Amino acid sequence: FSKIALNYDFVFLALTRMAVGGDEVTVKKRHCGVHPFKRRLMLEPNDSLKYSSRATVLLTRLKLKDNVKDSKGFAKLKAKIAGSVSIFFKKTDKNHKELEAKIISSIDALSRLEENGSDSIDETASTSGELLGNIASYGLEGMEQRLLYDIGFHLGKLIYVMDAVDDYKSDLKSGSFNVLKNAFGDELTENTKSMLKCAMTLELEKMSRGVELIDFSKCRDVERIIKNIVYIGLPNEIERIILGKKKENKK
Repeated sequence: FSKIALNYDFVFLALTRMAVGGDEVTVKKRHCGVHPFKRRLMLEPNDSLKYSSRATVLLTRLKLKDNVKDSKGFAKLKAKIAGSVSIFFKKTDKNHKELEAKIISSIDALSRLEENGSDSIDETASTSGELLGNIASYGLEGMEQRLLYDIGFHLGKLIYVMDAVDDYKSDLKSGSFNVLKNAFGDELTENTKSMLKCAMTLELEKMSRGVELIDFSKCRDVERIIKNIVYIGLPNEIERIILGKKKENKK
């Protein structure tokens, strides 16, 4: 189920934990569920990958449960159908009970902000940042914990604002919560878009400062991937979202 729930946020999380922890990076060709007939290059399991997989499943299970609680009418029925898969997810082991409590606290805080119709971009984005910061740094201590929390926090804020801008038009049509709709009304002016681009770029810059503090001496390949994401992928994605372009469907 960690494969089903896989997303780019947790790929980045796994890579940064591997870099900070100095995990051994070994790549082998193996079969997978998506490509059963042709072997693909895959990372061999290590502590960071195992943790990231567990955290992915844990967050997905808790989000599915929260969707059922917050939905109404037909949306609630759809949420229940989607949430039914969560019964197959492995229950939280005792080593991650504290993480589960922190995730629930952040999800509940976001739910309250949405229920109250918050128009504070910083408050909602910071709550999302705390969620990802806690997941990124969980189980670590000292400098490693502070560094990964900082990277996760600013990435969480960045992703929240990016999603809000990207989903703005569809949320207007559906009536779904969107903090930008509450803050700016039914239209994002060019000045507003420029301000939002500056805000996203600032969070990316703060996150990149943390990335530059990582000692990549044991994993140069991971360094190249992480810096490609931070310095090429994310800036391009910010630009795409501000311009209102759709994602390219690359084969």
